[in-house]
Amino acid sequence: MKIGDLIKYNTPVVRPRVKREFTVGTIVEFLPVSHAKQFQKVRVLTASGTEEWILQFCEEVDESR
Repeated sequence: MKIGDLIKYNTPVVRPRVKREFTVGTIVEFLPVSHAKQFQKVRVLTASGTEEWILQFCEEVDESR
């Protein structure tokens, strides 16, 4: 992934039968990690503004569809 990529945020499922909604956004910045056990985060521009997402739960959207 790189800055400018369109990604969606897949939140972890606690209850698999509950419908999940995906949020889509564009990567603006990769935030620095200050500790080895800290999650890598990205700043993302969404329809509702700028948000910080955990990179582990992000998936790149195939823009060719």
